[in-house]
Amino acid sequence: MRRSWFKRSGICLLLACTFIINGCEVVQDPKLLMSVPKLPEEQANLMSIINAQLPEGAEKVRPNNSSDGSAVRMADLDGDGKAEAIVFYEVPDSEVRLHGMILKSDGKEWTKVADFEGGGVSLDYVETVDLTRDNRLDLLVGYGSQDQDSLNKGMVVYSFVNNRIEKIFEQPYSQIVINDLDGDSKKELYIVSQHKGKPPVLSQYQYIDQKLTKTAEIQMDVQVNLVYNMVSGLISKDKRGLVLDTVTGSNYYMSVALLCEDGQFYEAFPKEKTIRSQSYPSTDVNNDGIIEFVKNETPQGWDIFREYEIPYFLDYYQWDGKEKLTLVQKQYRDYADRFHFAIPTSWYGRVSIDTKSDRDEYLRFIDYQTNETLAEVKFFSVENWERYKNKWTYLAAYGDEVIGILSKEQLKLNDGSLKLPELEHEGEQQEKKSTK
Repeated sequence: MRRSWFKRSGICLLLACTFIINGCEVVQDPKLLMSVPKLPEEQANLMSIINAQLPEGAEKVRPNNSSDGSAVRMADLDGDGKAEAIVFYEVPDSEVRLHGMILKSDGKEWTKVADFEGGGVSLDYVETVDLTRDNRLDLLVGYGSQDQDSLNKGMVVYSFVNNRIEKIFEQPYSQIVINDLDGDSKKELYIVSQHKGKPPVLSQYQYIDQKLTKTAEIQMDVQVNLVYNMVSGLISKDKRGLVLDTVTGSNYYMSVALLCEDGQFYEAFPKEKTIRSQSYPSTDVNNDGIIEFVKNETPQGWDIFREYEIPYFLDYYQWDGKEKLTLVQKQYRDYADRFHFAIPTSWYGRVSIDTKSDRDEYLRFIDYQTNETLAEVKFFSVENWERYKNKWTYLAAYGDEVIGILSKEQLKLNDGSLKLPELEHEGEQQEKKSTK
């Protein structure tokens, strides 16, 4: 009998909140980006000042795009060589829900020098980057819309000069990236905006004549309903561009690779080559600095099954800069993203999954030409795992189960596996039984 993963409780990951914050990776001059004060007394002083400045009932908030546990971002916004502290906070019952504050230090104490009203009901995106090309960092903030039916959020670009925060640009967006794709050592802003009943629009903005100016634009084809992911960088060994992962038609997805030259966007290669039935994002899967395009592959023998039952392989392709897409990695990725691993190249052209497999209990990877077992994935209770852990390799933990793998070849397994749940003491187990 199948056991639905929806019924399992997830593992709570306790992440230690570090106070040392690194800034945006797109800033090349280290003088433009500063770290949080490292001395404990400086940290304590800053946090006490921040907390004292918060209105009653207010709470500090982190943006959705934050990868760390701190609500404090440090960056040199005014170009004086000293980092300012940037904090956003929420006042739930206020007419203006989101606010931001900026604090400066004289070397001894921190002082709030600016407070500004935000927009929307949630903090989606915060970044610091020199868009205005004046060797000072600008503050980019994305606010979630108050209109729940809206397809877009709101992007605001702020400049901080003479202890004053100034709004210099506003634009609706659903996806955003910042990069130097034309090689002039200056950043461009790329924004996708969605429009009801119309295909999405991609726009490029550059700072020209003292303002952020739209310098290129393209509307997606009529079959594109939504852009759900956008990345930028090298899309071949020698070409820089954008990759937009899109929802196309009904239940189909494809990636659109775009180059931009002389104010014009154009497709790098036919997007039809990337059509797939699953919404996986394009990414640099093999860490070679080049973005790969992903397609899902139905294992041999699974064609007769319903789509939601199929344990797909993921094939990551790299563009050669001309006409060819080359397979650089094949993966099995669990449908609930509980684990994944790379398929050895020696299995290419012969690996499949036994059709008797159950994605929530047991998977047998086979050579479909000989029916030889290549690998097995099995879900164990925590107690049973203790019996088998010396034979099986730990793959992941999920809810009250441990997922193990047994393979003839050494596999490149997923990074950052969930923590193995601790075994209950015998007394705790007995207590639970007695209360049932």
